[in-house]
Amino acid sequence: MKNQIIIHASGKQTRIALLENGELAQLFIESEENQRTVGNIYLAKVHKVMSGIRAAFIDMGTPKDAFLHFSDAGDHLKEYVQMLNGKNAIHKNVRGELKKTNFDKISNYEKQKWAGKILRPGQQLLVQIVKEPIGSKGPRVSTDITVAGRFLVLIPMGEYIAVSRKINNYKERRRLKSVVGSMVPDGFGVIIRTVAKGKDKKAIEDDMRNVLKKWERILEQLETAKPPALLYKDLDMTESLVRDLFAKQYDRVLVDDPDMFKQIKSYVSQVAPQMIPNVELYKGREHIFDFMKVAKDVDSIFSPRVRMPSGGYLIFEQTEAMYVVDVNSGPYAAKERQEDNSLKTNLEAAREVAKQLRLRDIGGIIVVDFIDLRKGKNRKKIYDELKKEFKKDPAKTNVIGMSDFGLVQITRQRIRPSVVNSVSKVCPTCGGSGSVVTQNTIIADLDAWLSKFRTTTDYRAVDIYINPYLKSYLEKGFMSIKWKWMLRYWLKISLVADETISLNEYKATIAGSDIDITDVVMQEKDIDEIIAKAREDEELAAAKERRKNLDYYKKGPNGEKKKDTRKPRPTRSERSNSKYYKN
Repeated sequence: MKNQIIIHASGKQTRIALLENGELAQLFIESEENQRTVGNIYLAKVHKVMSGIRAAFIDMGTPKDAFLHFSDAGDHLKEYVQMLNGKNAIHKNVRGELKKTNFDKISNYEKQKWAGKILRPGQQLLVQIVKEPIGSKGPRVSTDITVAGRFLVLIPMGEYIAVSRKINNYKERRRLKSVVGSMVPDGFGVIIRTVAKGKDKKAIEDDMRNVLKKWERILEQLETAKPPALLYKDLDMTESLVRDLFAKQYDRVLVDDPDMFKQIKSYVSQVAPQMIPNVELYKGREHIFDFMKVAKDVDSIFSPRVRMPSGGYLIFEQTEAMYVVDVNSGPYAAKERQEDNSLKTNLEAAREVAKQLRLRDIGGIIVVDFIDLRKGKNRKKIYDELKKEFKKDPAKTNVIGMSDFGLVQITRQRIRPSVVNSVSKVCPTCGGSGSVVTQNTIIADLDAWLSKFRTTTDYRAVDIYINPYLKSYLEKGFMSIKWKWMLRYWLKISLVADETISLNEYKATIAGSDIDITDVVMQEKDIDEIIAKAREDEELAAAKERRKNLDYYKKGPNGEKKKDTRKPRPTRSERSNSKYYKN
């Protein structure tokens, strides 16, 4: 068997290895703290609209606000906003202009400008996660809602049928369009997936019923949900890989956990019954990755150094802005024909770099420092080798040819955090820098900050958040450094241990407050203004929260008050047909 999905379930972590032609091609890790969220649908609330960057920040109840770029707002943003908030949610002048605008004839840039006019803070919005949160950034979302099935992707309000470009047979494309066109309900669009190729009408019809039922359940929850609320959770990582890859690109699933084996077999029996014999339970004593001879490749993912068969090696380092890969020659450097040996090492490195970027799921900007080559034709060979290897990668990549300094720039599509980042935390000691300043240095910095705080403000009590190790050192002994500071500056200083703060850093707040004043003091800004602004924001948020619990009335013709009973979204009884499927 050429392509296989190998699943190792151990306690609270599941590792999924994709093997292509017997070699490890990709590794996914799923755990409680690292769960797949792409495809989840939320009833959320618009937090901020920032037309300057053509984006809005959406409150979904996640640690970081989601990011909605106006290009992801979709053609049916107006309909969703009015359905959830009522017609008056869009400003009267904007509604008038919208009626005169034909969205089919305007450019994407103009559509994005309209999104900035339609969206307003406080509006309820239906959003779907399209990109996992990465680092300090929240998830990226879209209002183009889709519900994925085995063969079809349902698009509410889409009203079109699209066929995967990978189905290149004209007759098959026409057949699938005809089959789906006869069953898709009015007001819905459908994308026909590649795996639908060759499937009969009954299989496609069953999948259509399945996705329509999912959408009905979302609408039922929508009637009573209050934002932020999760309305629909897509399949977990294991099931989504089986759904998207099994029987399409991979012909075997091997799993070493009996419970997961039953779970996958049950799912496959619903979506692809003919593939049940290809789902197997591994019962050997040897680790499943050792048995499949991919354990070394899995281990290489978590090491910054990757050895190549020739003896050369690669060094992977992550910076704030990009990944940097350094190619080292190893024993080749000692041989006579330097250009030829450098070319051999670089070609091998090009293949390994392409493989490791996919294995580690590294995205964004990558710069590779190859061994210097004098001849232009040899540099071209490295570029061609990289382009050839990246054709195997499903993620979109772009490669810029080698510079005179031997540098190659690569950009790779980033959908989720890299494998290493998804299962690791920033070191609390060094803060991820790999080095720490001496205790005397950080103590001198704190001393300088306290001196500035004492001379530039009228406050006499401060809380300082520092690493627990540093706190122990500052409070050591009867006349500790902390007491000496308190006597010297005549301040009440409270040291607070915080494991998330590295030995290189510290954070300060006014005693009893949670407002960070570390930089405010160093920049000699007015602390009172910062605190007043924070309180004003809190009061505004509290006022908005109170308004949500009020009943609003509008005046009748004779001045009497009449309760406004308008509903923000249609109820089940208001929908003309709750069962969308055509009989």
